[in-house]
Amino acid sequence: MTEIESQAREILNFLVQLPFSECVPISRDFAGLTSKPGIYAIRHRSAGLLYVGKAQDVKERFRGGHKAITWSWLADYDHRDVAIAICDIDYRQWRTLSSDLEGIILVWSKPPFNIRIPMRDES
Repeated sequence: MTEIESQAREILNFLVQLPFSECVPISRDFAGLTSKPGIYAIRHRSAGLLYVGKAQDVKERFRGGHKAITWSWLADYDHRDVAIAICDIDYRQWRTLSSDLEGIILVWSKPPFNIRIPMRDES
């Protein structure tokens, strides 16, 4: 396993294993979200990962709306059973690794609300 795959595995494990009670609940203003860069997961209490993404400012990413929140509503999930897990990453990692980390995590986890999963060269 490469170093970046190891980092991606750690982030994915964090996003999946974070107790649901410690995830940020869905709200109108997303006050509990950080304005820092991070890789985030929209999770359902029992169904698990619904969506994985990255943002330079996680709070700002959600303020304008997010398709996964809408899709969870359309899937008839109770809003109290959907929350956001966030793994902060430092700015240097954001600039150099965030797309690679997100891509690896998406390939491994295949969340149902991510429309496209980046293809990786398997060589």
